[in-house]
Amino acid sequence: MESKHTSNQQPENVSNTDIPHIEQKGRGIVIQVKLPGAMRKEAKVEISNDLVSIITGSTPERILKIVRLPANVDTEKTKATYHDNVLAVSIPLRSSEQMSVHIWHRSRVIPIEGT
Repeated sequence: MESKHTSNQQPENVSNTDIPHIEQKGRGIVIQVKLPGAMRKEAKVEISNDLVSIITGSTPERILKIVRLPANVDTEKTKATYHDNVLAVSIPLRSSEQMSVHIWHRSRVIPIEGT
């Protein structure tokens, strides 16, 4: 079952204890989210147009984080890693030449690497 939650309101039974840490590193951005007590196989990263959704656990105790992306990201090269209860999503930025042609992509799940 895929999550298609795109509003700014949180669904019922969702905890939001940690705010995602977002920073630009070199030619990309990195989103880090603490997922205390979660295992990598319980986490899911979904990217859809200009949103990254981070979901872990199952109802009723799940964590959902949604981050709006800037227009100049290259979502096709997104990578996710999980280590020590921290999920890191790395998304490269596109150059100005690459920005001239921008096509939105269908929603997809990013595989998560790590322990």
